Amino acid sequence: MAEHLDETHTRPRICVAGAGAIGLTLAARLRLSGLQVDLVARGESLDVIRKQGIRLVDREGDHQVVVNVGTAGDFQQPDVLFMSPKSQDMPALATSIKHLIGPRTTVVPVVNGIPWWYFDGIDGGWAGQEIQSVDPNGILKEIIPSRQVVGTTTMITVERIQKGTARTFNPLQMTLGELDDTSSERLDGLASLLEKAGLVVRKAPRIRDAIWSKVVRNLISNPVSAITGATLRQNFGDAHLVDISRQMLHEVLPVIEAYGAKLEDDPQAILDTGRLLGDVKTSMLQDLERGNQLELASICDAVLELAHLRGIEMPVTQAISNLAHFKSSQSGDAFAA
Repeated sequence: MAEHLDETHTRPRICVAGAGAIGLTLAARLRLSGLQVDLVARGESLDVIRKQGIRLVDREGDHQVVVNVGTAGDFQQPDVLFMSPKSQDMPALATSIKHLIGPRTTVVPVVNGIPWWYFDGIDGGWAGQEIQSVDPNGILKEIIPSRQVVGTTTMITVERIQKGTARTFNPLQMTLGELDDTSSERLDGLASLLEKAGLVVRKAPRIRDAIWSKVVRNLISNPVSAITGATLRQNFGDAHLVDISRQMLHEVLPVIEAYGAKLEDDPQAILDTGRLLGDVKTSMLQDLERGNQLELASICDAVLELAHLRGIEMPVTQAISNLAHFKSSQSGDAFAA
């Protein structure tokens, strides 16, 4: 199913859509590697980056990077399109940039949680199944051809400390995979681009296993942190909070198995390593503090939807999700006021 990543360009044209923490990091690192990078931004972020560029503070130093920044209408179809919004914003973003997706554009959606394409590219009774929580109107499947998508997960703990500025102190890690779990020249080419940009890249033999491994980490930490205000060290170091995360972890394991996937890591190791990330605020806690909508649809709702389809109960996860939804609604009200 993989399209060939056009190698007639010695320097492929890259577009990053979304100027949040991940988008800023990707755009800056790719530009630092010598690639031409277009960054789709909007509002105040667009103004700030246009005037000052991107500032990225990472393990290699403090970088000030100039990229081509503009609205979606300012750019032409790239060779590779990274989409890095919050998952709930993906349909609106896809609609605004659909003219950028040409027949040979490789699309890399860098989002948390269960992706809309989860059941594409596979055989069996679930092939083509839609996940209402993440693509309720089918917009993503309509706009983005699955054959052009490369699946990905990231282990990038980065914070946007202000518009146009991102900061991270941990390694930048990304896992890539074709949706049909085959190897391809496109996958090799994309991995090479990212490695040259300073990322640690792994090509997953089974991308859905990698997706679940990341989903579990988000599921058992992000909504808990939004409710409690805990950092990752606190979430996995405090006996009370880690017990909640442990219960959620054990609830999701039967769901993963029901869909023929498996975790890439030992469940206990996930709990043990979480606190080693330090006093890092989860993306959901950062959003809450800024008065933004929480990314619950793909991290909580989609998992619960998949569990329901297989008749699997997740009472602790459901309760934590309900509380996080309440916090999200209160945050939105406060921000609007």
